[in-house]
Amino acid sequence: MQSIKPSKLPGFIKTNLQAGLNTMIWGGPGIGKSEIVQQVANDLNFGLVDFRANLFDPVDVRGVPHIMQVKDSTKRYTRWAVPDVFPIAERDGQNGIMFIDELTTAPPATQNAFLQLLLTRKIGDYTLPTGWSVIAAGNRLTDAAAVYQMPAPLRDRFSHYELDVNYEDWCNWAASRRLDPTVISFIQYRTNLLYSFSADEYAFPTPRSWHFVSNISSRLPDNMDTSDVFSAVASLVGDGAAGEFVAFKEVADNLPDIDQLIEKPETYKKDDNPAILYALTGAVAARACDDKMENIMKVNKKLPVEFQVILVKGALAVEQDLRKNPEVKKWILDNANVIL
Repeated sequence: MQSIKPSKLPGFIKTNLQAGLNTMIWGGPGIGKSEIVQQVANDLNFGLVDFRANLFDPVDVRGVPHIMQVKDSTKRYTRWAVPDVFPIAERDGQNGIMFIDELTTAPPATQNAFLQLLLTRKIGDYTLPTGWSVIAAGNRLTDAAAVYQMPAPLRDRFSHYELDVNYEDWCNWAASRRLDPTVISFIQYRTNLLYSFSADEYAFPTPRSWHFVSNISSRLPDNMDTSDVFSAVASLVGDGAAGEFVAFKEVADNLPDIDQLIEKPETYKKDDNPAILYALTGAVAARACDDKMENIMKVNKKLPVEFQVILVKGALAVEQDLRKNPEVKKWILDNANVIL
């Protein structure tokens, strides 16, 4: 199966939604499968119902039987009360996505319970509302995530995509959400540590775990002992990645005052150390805004061209409208041979 970048997948999902096709997203743990589905729902202003398949038995999917009696008759029959977590238009909106997450960690019998829903949009007495579509996600057999083989009839009801881990996509996403610039810069510096799955480790680097590192990094005391910083980060990404990040963080923490540097670009002193340049470009890009871009671009011009690209990319990830800034437009024109 051909892998696909996170930035490309939403477009394919939207096309499938328009065509009435079910989408299955495959990939390792913590790479952003659920995040992409949420992004699509937000983009389309759709409702989203998150259904964790591994928490349900087959009978739970079809629903609980209850006896109905024909009026003025002794005849009785069984009807099925489906789970109220299924989309209901009156409650959840006229358009939406039913997201079946962790599908491959559900036993085959539970997976098979979805066959009718995926083909006819019905299961038992339940019918999926007209404006709703199904997207599923799960880990692969190679991910050591206690998964089951997906039955062939179920596979045939999906359009399948294997989600790739792409550091540029993640860094752009992280910058747009203003994650810790030191974490973003570190991933740009050590791209292979964005995702390094290890079935034998409790903690290992994933896009999700680096997001967690960003959440705690800005909350650690400035005078915290280095060994304690290491312990905090290692609990999320493992010892190896944590050791490299802590060393990089020490470099970033020793940078000159970034706000003063932007205010007085002439004070910048050139440095060829890649770690320092990655940390510097990340810290400067995180402060990008229209009224600072003139000075930021003065700093940028003093950097090696490859780091100029990194800084401008980072600034545009923070704020796309900066493309309209005169200094940015001039840089793009002057560097037309460089791919942004």
